[in-house]
Amino acid sequence: MKKLSVLLLCVAIASSTYAQKKSPIRFGVKGGANLSRGAIDSDYDFDRLKNKFGVGFHVGGLMEVSGPAGSKLKGQVEALYNMHNFKNEYNDILGNVSGKTTLHQISVPVMLKYFITPRFSINAGPSVNFNIAGKTKSEITNGAFTVKDEVNLKDDDMLQTIQVGALAGVTYYIHKGFFVDARYNYYFGSAFKDDDFAKMRVSAIQLGVGYKF
Repeated sequence: MKKLSVLLLCVAIASSTYAQKKSPIRFGVKGGANLSRGAIDSDYDFDRLKNKFGVGFHVGGLMEVSGPAGSKLKGQVEALYNMHNFKNEYNDILGNVSGKTTLHQISVPVMLKYFITPRFSINAGPSVNFNIAGKTKSEITNGAFTVKDEVNLKDDDMLQTIQVGALAGVTYYIHKGFFVDARYNYYFGSAFKDDDFAKMRVSAIQLGVGYKF
């Protein structure tokens, strides 16, 4: 009886371990750098307009869902905190304008992953992005005079709350669950509500590292 109990226990443990290994759902964490750009899109012809990249970061979690056995397709949903930084410079009637914007965002990408090899996949899909806070610091220089200003985009109701986006990129698994990835994100519409004069088109390149459990 004891031997039978031990045998049943061993079978149960082995079955549980096997089921866990074959589970179609896996979770993970990731983080990395954002190289972001906010491009001013306006009918007005800004003199010497420069839309410059800025460095930010992202961090969050993911859930990967495998297809049928032998399939090269997998799905992945992420929940990420993004901080985007970007700069804009131009000349207008007030003088030389230099602005730096920081945008805080919660992003939910939904991707389809195609594995070219067991370690390398190409990824693409849509995203829903919630702009939760933002600030723009600007300097206007005219001759010897410089005027500084800071605008809280959330408090002044200038921030677009939700933006739909699209992304495409690649993932490479280094060893077991450890991976690196790179992707390009584009956010449709303007990040600012008051876009009659000028729209702010935000995009970002993300470079990340992570671990899938």
